[in-house]
Amino acid sequence: RPLFQSLQTLAEDNASFFQGSGTEVGRRFAAAFAALREHGRRLEPALRHFSRLYHRFDLDEATPGNGYRSLVQTARCCLAHAVHKS
Repeated sequence: RPLFQSLQTLAEDNASFFQGSGTEVGRRFAAAFAALREHGRRLEPALRHFSRLYHRFDLDEATPGNGYRSLVQTARCCLAHAVHKS
């Protein structure tokens, strides 16, 4: 949850900042940050759902790995990268 909260806050702040620039590039950045905020808002429930389920699909207790777990981990890495770049 903190990762998504950070993304929401940063995306809103950056969208506001760039929207106020009054330039075409600023408007495009503002639109990109607004889209990033919206994608994050929609992605959070899906990742939460997968996080509750992925342990059921592990190979065994000693091997915690499957496609769902990898998908969640990859999405979290992308989110962390987006937060860092924002």
